[in-house]
Amino acid sequence: MRTLLLTCIGLTLVGSLAAQSEVPRDQCLGGWLVAIQQDSITLKFNEKIMTMHLAPDAEIWRRGVDLDSIHQLVVGDNIYLKCARAADSGAVVASVVAAVEKDDGVLLVPHHVAEIRVCVGRLVAIGQDTLSAKNDDGICVIHLKPDTKIWRGEVFHDTSALKLGDQVAARVTVSYPSGELTADEEVDANIAKTEGTIVSVGSDRIVVKEDRVRGHVTVLFDARTAFDLDEGNLKKGATVLAVGLDLGHDTFRASSIIVEK
Repeated sequence: MRTLLLTCIGLTLVGSLAAQSEVPRDQCLGGWLVAIQQDSITLKFNEKIMTMHLAPDAEIWRRGVDLDSIHQLVVGDNIYLKCARAADSGAVVASVVAAVEKDDGVLLVPHHVAEIRVCVGRLVAIGQDTLSAKNDDGICVIHLKPDTKIWRGEVFHDTSALKLGDQVAARVTVSYPSGELTADEEVDANIAKTEGTIVSVGSDRIVVKEDRVRGHVTVLFDARTAFDLDEGNLKKGATVLAVGLDLGHDTFRASSIIVEK
């Protein structure tokens, strides 16, 4: 999920944090919790180990709860970090430690940490403010906010455009302790993408050759399609990236087409 380069830091840190100091990404990487010390935690990912010391006022968050101590974390937790530099020494310390469910992500906003998940599957139920999607793990129920957008070839502001059997995907926020999943901004249905070389051009379509995926894909376009042709023309031999509504049989209607360099 994340490629981690883990570094061992062996200093005991005290003092305040430098508010504006930037920390390189490779010095603030999470992983699986393997040990908890007095003022530090040890993480592992891809067989690499890092011991990260904590700021004195570090926020410790685990699945919806702000903890009083790192010793309330559980070995095996999936840990994400937000880091800063100690004002006195300049060394990297963790200012936020967040433990989430396996494969989940996180928004590391201090005092407003949120666990993020992706819900993907075939639509099996459509409610006024919920969608149920079935995948290999079971049923994922997506709760919709009043301003949630529904994309199905174009943007809708209710669920009327959706159909049972649609392939839907949404980034959702996990609420605790209920475990309720709420769509952040948008639910996408039957989204398709292709990137490759144009092998033929018609008045309302292009055929794109994808060497590594599906072979040839037919991309339809109409007045609703947005074009970005700054880098070239829609012609045979051009390289394009197109996104749109999947119609099946290696065909989709494009909502956007970009001609690449």
